Amino acid sequence: TRTKQTTIPVLRPLYVAILATWLLPAGAMAQDFSMSEAKKVDEDKVAELTQASSVVEGGFLYIDDSSARFGRFMGLTEDGAYVDLNVDIHKRGPYDGDSAKYTEITGRNLGLDYRELHFGFGEQGNYDLLIDYSQIPSFNSDSAQTIFNGAGSTNLTLPAGWVGSSSTAGMTMLESSLRPVDIEQERKRLDAGIHKVLGPNWSFKVKYRHEEKEGTKTVGAVMGNSGGNPRAVILPEPVDYTTEQVDAVLGYADKTKQFQVAYYLSSFRDHNDSLAWQNPYNAIGGWDPSSGFASGGQGQLGLPPDNEFHQVSLLGGYNLSDTTRVTADAAFGRMTQNDAFLPYTINPTLAATVTQPLPSDSLDGEINTTVVNLRATSRPSPMFRWKASYRYDDRDNQTPRREFVYIGGDTTNQDTSATSGRRRYNEPYSYTQHQYRFDASFRADKRTDLTAGVEREDIDRTYTEREESSEDTFRVGLKRRFSDTFHGGVRYARAKRDGSTYHGDHPFLSGYSEAYTDTQPGMWENHPDLRKYYLADRTRDRATVFANFTPSMYWSLGFNANYLKDDYDASEMGLTQSDISNYTFDATFMPEDGTTFYAFFTHEDLGAKQDGRSFQGFAKLAQAGDPNRDWMATHDDKTDSVGFGFKRMLNAQWELGSDLLFANSDADVEMMVGSGLSAEALPTTTTRLISLGLHATYKPKKNVKVRFQYLYEDYQSEDWAYDGVDPDTLANVITLGEDTPNYTVNVFGISVSYRYF
Repeated sequence: TRTKQTTIPVLRPLYVAILATWLLPAGAMAQDFSMSEAKKVDEDKVAELTQASSVVEGGFLYIDDSSARFGRFMGLTEDGAYVDLNVDIHKRGPYDGDSAKYTEITGRNLGLDYRELHFGFGEQGNYDLLIDYSQIPSFNSDSAQTIFNGAGSTNLTLPAGWVGSSSTAGMTMLESSLRPVDIEQERKRLDAGIHKVLGPNWSFKVKYRHEEKEGTKTVGAVMGNSGGNPRAVILPEPVDYTTEQVDAVLGYADKTKQFQVAYYLSSFRDHNDSLAWQNPYNAIGGWDPSSGFASGGQGQLGLPPDNEFHQVSLLGGYNLSDTTRVTADAAFGRMTQNDAFLPYTINPTLAATVTQPLPSDSLDGEINTTVVNLRATSRPSPMFRWKASYRYDDRDNQTPRREFVYIGGDTTNQDTSATSGRRRYNEPYSYTQHQYRFDASFRADKRTDLTAGVEREDIDRTYTEREESSEDTFRVGLKRRFSDTFHGGVRYARAKRDGSTYHGDHPFLSGYSEAYTDTQPGMWENHPDLRKYYLADRTRDRATVFANFTPSMYWSLGFNANYLKDDYDASEMGLTQSDISNYTFDATFMPEDGTTFYAFFTHEDLGAKQDGRSFQGFAKLAQAGDPNRDWMATHDDKTDSVGFGFKRMLNAQWELGSDLLFANSDADVEMMVGSGLSAEALPTTTTRLISLGLHATYKPKKNVKVRFQYLYEDYQSEDWAYDGVDPDTLANVITLGEDTPNYTVNVFGISVSYRYF
């Protein structure tokens, strides 16, 4: 790793030199123009406004070091040279001619893994056709390692000679079996569409999208699932998805009314059904002996299933008067998922114990959705305006509820007894939401604006601990222009949520068979005092303060601060409090035409408190009231960012610019535990970023630009969840041994662009 002492000296002389250039008076390098040259400049400006121009740009980038994180979305992950190409070609009839036809071709980053290409043609006011292609990489890690053969496939096998064990400490072949695996995906997208004007008021457009995503991501795979017997391994999961989308709209519009009807289709296909892996662990207590490594035990998990979504929507708007307008839209959709179920297990010995088969061949999942929005806006006077809205959102899950007698983590025999804890039901979750909102604004005088609003949200849910919840919100705001150079304002909102009685035992009672729950009186899955944060009573306060000051025509200063606090005052366990605060100072200085200087500073603070109770073994009920097993976690994340830069036109040929950014974040978790538990302090998670960008543009001719750029980026991070966690560090989990990203990269670039009419 590189330390700060190796980076700061590099930045200081570079930036001092740039600032010295910025301080030069513009006249020091200015050139005088003759009358004929000035006339030529005017002609060029007229041409730019009245003629379609095209630009072709080509160049090179050179990167001196490799880093998956630095180039994760651009494909610039390896050191070396890259070719880049950009095109922006436009052809259309003369502005004063009879033809309105046009053709355009746009390409961005055509030499890189992240690239975009657009082709369009048509006739303005008649029709438009387009074809778009984009390619987007996502590089997540280049330091991961796996013990399995076949990474990227759906069948992962252990290397020859593998030595199984009940924990990683006894796996003597683990370290020597590791092989690198890149965790990365690539998305390719093709769009095609047409827009046709059917008459003075009618139009039709349809767009089709085909998207493919391939690569590898990670998934946690578990063998065993009760008591202290689970064992796990982090696997490379194959990604091979195809998504098709169709969006068609027929619309009508005139001066007073608008209407459209639309159809939307989304079809997702995963070309892999499942992921299977050899069990690297030997059988332990609670497992059937045949499920361990020595007996050829295997695990299998399902991958994202194929699914479809169809939706028909209607939208209309009508101007009741010059000052009042109403709109309404309704959308009716259906989601389906009918992939074939995987077997309870692929281990032959365990499969032979299955006497109660799967209740169906597939989920036969179906969810019907209905969304309705009604809105009205009005400005009855120049000093007053209001808007009101209502939203209805219904998710009706028609998926059949069935009983599954599952096999625990591919390691236990099927237990079909009436009181078996392996009898579980899927829960087709549904909800209905009603939202009412009213906002008004009033101009008290020429310098003062007042705003206020109220909102009510009611949600009914099924298969949850709280069936009904309601939230009331009110908002107020003040914006005032104190003088011609200074204005600011404040906004405040408070929301309070409550609801029906919270039944913490509901998931236990509805998810298991009644014969089993009768044998477990008073039992639950989560502690009865724990509240899920999205269902719990909550009071939310949100405030914003902003101000802008322009002391002169050259200076502009700004300040913005935000505060958000959530208080879960009725939650004894779970998330009990969270708050987010941030503030930003920014300044812009424009001493003359062609010169801009900016600076900013931002501080962000995120905090949260969680309370819980730890359980050991199977004595949940006995330990439920033991305060000695309580724990509390306080999270505190702080981020500071400071940046400044400038852009300066030295003369008609040269333009210089620079951007400098420093960012620092620290994340701490403080643990407090009861006397029945023990905990160690967690190290601070840190991230440091220094980024310097320099760019210069030279115009040897009016239609030719040469662009030079340099980027220096130093990124250093420490995260206890990764640092020092090798594949065999944890006893019962084989990890990928990934490292936290740390890199120092220098990027050099040069390109030439040519503009023509």
